[in-house]
Amino acid sequence: MGSTTRKLIGSLIFTTFFTGSGFASPLNSKLLSLVPPGAEIVAGFENHPEAHRHGQLILSTHNDRLDLDDWQALAGVDSKRSFEEVIEVAASAPGRGMLTEHMVLVAGRFDKERIYRAAQMNGSQKADYEGQTIMLIEPFTREKGQMLSTRWLVILDNRIGILGTPFLVLSALHRYQAHPDIDMALTERLSQLRSDDSSWNVLIWSPRVLTNYTVALSESPWGRLLEDTEVLMIGARFGSKVRVDFSLHASRDRGAEFFKRKAVLFAEVFSGEPSSQTDAPQMRQLEDLSFDPDRVQGSIQLSLVQFEEWGVQSTRPHLYLVPRNTAHGE
Repeated sequence: MGSTTRKLIGSLIFTTFFTGSGFASPLNSKLLSLVPPGAEIVAGFENHPEAHRHGQLILSTHNDRLDLDDWQALAGVDSKRSFEEVIEVAASAPGRGMLTEHMVLVAGRFDKERIYRAAQMNGSQKADYEGQTIMLIEPFTREKGQMLSTRWLVILDNRIGILGTPFLVLSALHRYQAHPDIDMALTERLSQLRSDDSSWNVLIWSPRVLTNYTVALSESPWGRLLEDTEVLMIGARFGSKVRVDFSLHASRDRGAEFFKRKAVLFAEVFSGEPSSQTDAPQMRQLEDLSFDPDRVQGSIQLSLVQFEEWGVQSTRPHLYLVPRNTAHGE
């Protein structure tokens, strides 16, 4: 795999999606139980009928963004479709540390037969797995060189759509059939977010990923925020203003100054204002700021205009996870 393609695997970007539903705690998700344990990046949102309160994903991988775009294209033939909730998942392949596995889960109402029929007319093949019909989706023309593998498309009971790499789609299918509880580690992490967050993101830099990847563009606020971070959770509540919450975990050996610096960088990411020598301006923007030996958490309030401006700036990739041999020129 070439270095350019490798860089595309882990590009974190901003993305938006809208239709209509209401707000609920992330733990009330209809889709979370389908997320397999150990996924490094899980992000989701519920939609809302008011345009200025619609769901937005703060962070997404490049492949997950393609999955979401392609799901919308595939489902576009269903004029009566509705979307209630979206979850994106990125994970490393079994026994490796490369974030090559990706999947989008969508809850709503869909016409499975119409969507499948249109996919077949556009060249997709049909397969069966344990009683479920699966469509084999080849990379779209617009994404060749970026999307490198055949994905599986499954629609369950006209209520849940799944598009992604076979490994993750199979995992979701097995969990759908087994009716398990939400993964305990994911439950514990999401419980730290506010119950009224309508958009949420969990990023985990596991040892197996850190072994294979290093953070490029570390001079960017995102890169510096994630450096030496073990878990980062971001939630958002959309209304007349946008409240963005964060909880960042790292080894307690990092010390108090490390966590203070991370709080400043979080404010810098969303305010767009570079940190000063004193860091006082950024700290004043943060609300409900609290520190523990291994964690810092807090919130920042943005006007709708500020958030929209941030979104426009964030349509460009701010962070790449690059394989260490590539980063070192090997």
